Amino acid sequence: MDSLKTVFGIDVSSRKSNVCIMVNGRKVNDYAISNDMVGFNQLLDDLKQVTNPQIIFEATGVYSRRLQAFLDMHDLRYVMMNPLEAKRKTKDDLHQNKTDKLDAMYLAKMQSEHPQRLAYVQSEEYQELMANNRIYEQASHDLITNKNRLHKAIQLTFPEIEHLLANPRGKNYWSIVLKFPHPNIVLETKEADIIDFLKSLSGIGEKRANDITQSLIRLAKVACPAVKKNSAHVRGLKMAINNILSAEEECQSALQEMAKLAPRRDLEILTSIPGIGENTALRIISELGDIRRFNNPSQLNAFVGVDPQVYESGNLTAHLSISKRGTAIGRKVLCLAINQIQSAKKAGNPCHIADYYEKRKRSSETASH
Repeated sequence: MDSLKTVFGIDVSSRKSNVCIMVNGRKVNDYAISNDMVGFNQLLDDLKQVTNPQIIFEATGVYSRRLQAFLDMHDLRYVMMNPLEAKRKTKDDLHQNKTDKLDAMYLAKMQSEHPQRLAYVQSEEYQELMANNRIYEQASHDLITNKNRLHKAIQLTFPEIEHLLANPRGKNYWSIVLKFPHPNIVLETKEADIIDFLKSLSGIGEKRANDITQSLIRLAKVACPAVKKNSAHVRGLKMAINNILSAEEECQSALQEMAKLAPRRDLEILTSIPGIGENTALRIISELGDIRRFNNPSQLNAFVGVDPQVYESGNLTAHLSISKRGTAIGRKVLCLAINQIQSAKKAGNPCHIADYYEKRKRSSETASH
């Protein structure tokens, strides 16, 4: 068995994985294992019976990460397929039935007949970078959601407070609204107590505290809230603010962790591009990982999912929209980066990337695709 080409096709689901073993393109065994140390050790016993086993499975998000970590721990190389790419490459088989056993078999068959490139094993630092970027992305999403909830709640409780500060956002603003979510609370609080509270906030001195206090009292006197101060809407407002403060803290913590882990040279190269600040550079590195693992730009484009789809039929060859097979967050970060580069160019900081982007944009509009 050692001199033969042995492929382990693995279909990973949430609780179990189905394994199909093929030798020279012929199935010799299939079985299911649990996604824990017991099941993975059972798989390892079979892998040890083979010289240079080929392992292939789909990247099914969090479910496949445990298997991936186990294989990395034992220095076993593997092919990790993008699910959409795997579906495209196996569609010619036209199998109508879909079962976990069949999926494992088709993965093994694909690797036997058309060997795929082994996955590049990135260092743990890059995995932690991506994990922190995903936390940042989720916290940013929560931030936007709760800001929208807060705005709606304020329209019922104390809409005038949005005019209290020139910039109604930031930790000081959230703290003031959290303390005085309803005009009646302002009017029931002693002026000296309001001033003392404002002085306890960062960057607010005696004079500014007095000015804000007078504005706050004036706004409270003309306010006409739609609900009472003990309304559930006030509780909802406070919950939204606490969520905002928590999300902002998570964003900052994630960025700080990324700054510790990111390769300094890569960070210096990216931040040298006009328009790209440290935060954006950190997110690019965290989402794309070690780009040295790509042999050419086309591979990087495919990883992110910005490679164009091509439709061929007879003499017709059409270029369609981007494939979107890769990471959606990666596309979002790159879109953010190019917009910042364009903004920097308009502000008088041109660079070749902005020039190239404009050239391709004009070409695309002319070619109508």
